[in-house]
Amino acid sequence: MTFAVQPLFKPLFTIRRTADGALRIGETFPGRAVEIDDADGAVYALLRRMDGTRTMDELYAATAADDPDTTREAFDECVRALDEAGLLDDAAAAKRTSLSPPELDRFRANAGFFSYRSSLTRSGWEMQEKLKTARVTVIGAGSLGSGVLFQLAGCGLSAVRVVDFDVVERSNLNRQLLYGERDIGRPKLEAAADFMSRFRPDLRFEGVARKIGSAEDALEAVRGSELVVLAADEPYFLLERWVNEACVRLGIPFIGGGMNVAEGHCYTVVPGETGCIDCNHLLQSRANELYAATIESCLASGFRMPSAAIPSVYMMLAGMVGTEIVRRLTRYEPPQTEGKVVSLNFDTYTSSVVMAFPAPVAECPTCGGGGGEEPVFRLFGSEPAARHP
Repeated sequence: MTFAVQPLFKPLFTIRRTADGALRIGETFPGRAVEIDDADGAVYALLRRMDGTRTMDELYAATAADDPDTTREAFDECVRALDEAGLLDDAAAAKRTSLSPPELDRFRANAGFFSYRSSLTRSGWEMQEKLKTARVTVIGAGSLGSGVLFQLAGCGLSAVRVVDFDVVERSNLNRQLLYGERDIGRPKLEAAADFMSRFRPDLRFEGVARKIGSAEDALEAVRGSELVVLAADEPYFLLERWVNEACVRLGIPFIGGGMNVAEGHCYTVVPGETGCIDCNHLLQSRANELYAATIESCLASGFRMPSAAIPSVYMMLAGMVGTEIVRRLTRYEPPQTEGKVVSLNFDTYTSSVVMAFPAPVAECPTCGGGGGEEPVFRLFGSEPAARHP
């Protein structure tokens, strides 16, 4: 069954008539307000009729009844202009999706958020459906991973794969919101699955109990995914390289995140479009003579960043990563971390680009044609076998 477009004037926007007969629309959104000349009140009347219950034909019939001189061409042009101004959505779009009545109810606020960027040809409900059908793998169910998983469930994914090997400890409970006192000593996968069974009973939770120790391990863990989220960081540098190699070999984009006491960071690798983690190592080692020495010191000493975070800063980072995931899957707005590392300062709430790898580097041993001869790669002990597909 097909459903005709039913234009809806977005409820997000205010509308006000001025003394000179103009309409001011959306004044509560700085920089987004639209002013339309409407001396005869025809546009105002049309917007009021656009309550999502009428088709284009029905709206035109009502408009022509008020003003028989209105042609269909002029009417269509007016609707097109209102749509291009970002004022309209399609109330019938939800009926064209695979979303069930409970899903339409549960995720109504999500669609409302997307509707700020929607149009008659691209509805917020269509973006919501993209989330429902997404195939995402999250590596790590700890501090960042638990926050990201909560968001993915709330955003409406119908399935998620989670890779983890750890158990819940009491010291996790200040910031890993999927777990409670009763979960201490349980595998995080088991406890996370229990939480999700209560929070989202319809979510298919696939737990993969695996400690990734090589690129081959990572390859098996992420195979079949549409997007990978790296929310773990140990062993330092190595895990990130293994996941990077696996995703490059399979052509799967991946988003990574992490933090120290002062700041969090998020980045995205898109195989074939951006550079990769090894491109970044190469670029940074060329730009900063201390870069390789810092990595060598960390690896030689077995450095391990202690857990030092209040829950709110982890939620800030998880929100940043989670929003980037949604941007990537729905394209409601362009992703902001593709081919770069964006840092979020927890003291000032400001963000900045601290590293960039916008395109594959020819000498990269993973996505380029390099052999890994540069000193920075020798620090890691072995070279990746991947080549860009």
